[in-house]
Amino acid sequence: MSTHCIGCGVVLDAERAELGYTYCTAPACQAEYRRGPTVTAVAVNKSGDAFRVAEPDEIAARAAAGEFATKNTGLGTVHEATPHIPAPRRPRQARPVRAATPSWTPAQENIVRLYADMGLSPRKIVERARQNTPRLGITESLAVRILSSARRSP
Repeated sequence: MSTHCIGCGVVLDAERAELGYTYCTAPACQAEYRRGPTVTAVAVNKSGDAFRVAEPDEIAARAAAGEFATKNTGLGTVHEATPHIPAPRRPRQARPVRAATPSWTPAQENIVRLYADMGLSPRKIVERARQNTPRLGITESLAVRILSSARRSP
């Protein structure tokens, strides 16, 4: 370990020599031999810059390794264009057409048609059915649907 300044030859302080400095604190030696830390600003997407304090060689090596590159761009990745081949389509199978089955019973239909043939309106049909056959549960909307449908063949 040198105890003399490499620039002017002055004896270095013991503490400074222990810390590894080879030059003294004279302004001329400081200007010639002092290397301050290199602060590098790394741009970050949608936020402030990130700062790195390191030697210039280390910063250059880390940048070359891609440490400071944006991670989500996909730049530098190789994508080969492959033609899109759609999956083969299966032919549709025809569904059998079923006759619509009514959502009412034959007894409900008989009562509604009987009262309709007597000239009663759907509202009056419901009132009469509630009095005479409450177990059938005939509503005004059910009476309208029955009267709007074709008659069942006996």
